[in-house]
Amino acid sequence: MSGELAKLRQEIDKIDEQIIKLFALRLELSRKIGKIKAERNNSITDESRENKVRENWLVNSRKYGIPQSFVESVLPVIFSYSKLMQINVNEKEKIVVYGYGGMARSLVSILSLAGHEIAITGRDINKAEMLAKQFNCVSMNPLEATGWGEIFILAIPPDVIVANLSDFIGKLSNKILMDISSSKSIIFKYLEEFSKKAKFKFVSTHPLFGPIDYPVGERIVIIPSENSTKDDIVRVEKLWRDAGLVPVITDVETHEKAMAIVQVLSHYYLLGLSDSISLVTKELNVDISNFHTTNFREIFKVLSRVNEIKDIILEIQRQNPYAYKVRSIGLEVLKKLKQNLDGETK
Repeated sequence: MSGELAKLRQEIDKIDEQIIKLFALRLELSRKIGKIKAERNNSITDESRENKVRENWLVNSRKYGIPQSFVESVLPVIFSYSKLMQINVNEKEKIVVYGYGGMARSLVSILSLAGHEIAITGRDINKAEMLAKQFNCVSMNPLEATGWGEIFILAIPPDVIVANLSDFIGKLSNKILMDISSSKSIIFKYLEEFSKKAKFKFVSTHPLFGPIDYPVGERIVIIPSENSTKDDIVRVEKLWRDAGLVPVITDVETHEKAMAIVQVLSHYYLLGLSDSISLVTKELNVDISNFHTTNFREIFKVLSRVNEIKDIILEIQRQNPYAYKVRSIGLEVLKKLKQNLDGETK
């Protein structure tokens, strides 16, 4: 029996090696496709092609008796690494990232992979140096960075920008400056007015993803200001597209309305759900750890991520100009739902 088991395992090892070889070949083909996309100025992410590949995989999975859940688990990983291979930048920029937190790390990971020259700076030069070493970048003090860089990304909270960075951004004449704030109601107007005085080119951005390494295929919002030209927007759009992100160009008002739904309303419900689960668990005196359904496990993961960034979420709740309105609507909907359900149970 042990001999038969060893033989079967040897067969699996051979098949595993074949899978690795085929995946290496697939990545090489993806790299070649990336070069063609770069020549044609096409985005790395092609959703119609991904949908077609997904359809093909599902057809073949049914043909060979492989569960659909396996396809849904594996294919996103393959897409992600395939797109990483397609990053191919012809024009390299000198980019300064001010900050060393999770979002700074995320942006540095993808910009350094694209081959740009990256410098990390901030008030704590030791933290800047630690992040720079992880991605083979350089670190420098803020004053040195103002003279070296061409594009500047402020990966720090908006209140810190307003309170502490006036001297830094005041030295960025003729440079492009981007913030990455989730809410633009305060910071956009502040930096737009500042750009007119300091003569820098302000382009606001909002990465529509959290602090993850190599966020290829994710979206990033680009908002032009009165002090940015069409050429500036083209340059910024190309920067992010060539790095594997999907740019979405819009205006401040549309952005704030969209975020009121996508972030404010959804986070409002999720925070309430998280607190409700804790309160009801205590009220009913029950341990639910052995009763998680598949859907609840996924919801619980989301709630865990939400609680990890609760401070940021509350900041967005306070700053978005449509927050009060959408929360009021959301609460009224819940009240009506409760009334309907209570009526059905009477």
